[in-house]
Amino acid sequence: MTEFSFPPAPPEPVEPRSSLRVVLVLIAVAVLGAGAGGYGFGRMVLGYEAYAMQSENMSPTLAPGDRLVVRKADDAEVRRGDLVAIDLSAYAESSRDGVSVVRVVGVAGDTVACCTDEHLSVDGKPITEPYITPGYEGLFEFSAKVPEGAIFVEGDNRGNSDDSRFSGPVRLSGVIGVVVATGTVVTPKPLAPVTAFTDAGLPGTPYSDGTLTGLRWWILGGFVLFAGAVIGLIVTAVRSAGRRRRAAVAPPAR
Repeated sequence: MTEFSFPPAPPEPVEPRSSLRVVLVLIAVAVLGAGAGGYGFGRMVLGYEAYAMQSENMSPTLAPGDRLVVRKADDAEVRRGDLVAIDLSAYAESSRDGVSVVRVVGVAGDTVACCTDEHLSVDGKPITEPYITPGYEGLFEFSAKVPEGAIFVEGDNRGNSDDSRFSGPVRLSGVIGVVVATGTVVTPKPLAPVTAFTDAGLPGTPYSDGTLTGLRWWILGGFVLFAGAVIGLIVTAVRSAGRRRRAAVAPPAR
């Protein structure tokens, strides 16, 4: 019987280990990017709210129709000079509903009064307020002691603002958040902190938000990482498929 000898079948193409390492690295980068972007987006959605200015009570600082970015705040974040969004039902002497934006001029323990040389005063210290509507510095005299768990608020348009001068202090539980910017969370224009109260010698700097810009970078960086990793995986897959096709059509070695 004659025995025939056939050349061995060509080996199946084996994916290089280097390609496998590249794929694993790209997958890890995609997961990292998705996590970073998700973290930034989640913090932005959960930590900030959007409002539109409805009235003229904050003119000239804010105008009706201005879009506002409000960071949800706890009690410790509310300070003199801050712009806050409040629930109207939180006024001590009000049964109204809705949301208003006003400026904090007194915190618990302060005595807020008007007027000292046509200026608002806090604990006897006159406050120079460059942000209010000119000509409305001292409309009428009043004096109020701010109780614990409350704040005293006024609008910058003192001649057209229904605030703590008429409705009493605002419960801290009714503070929705601090207005940190105009615009949107994607394109915010940060508001400059007011120094009128610290300039008068009162403690407590106004709230300054540095988180919103950072979260935007988390989202952008996460998107870039994720998109780059996905593109890298596609390129790697195409190259691997090309190598397999070339190996399949190559003549067997003799």
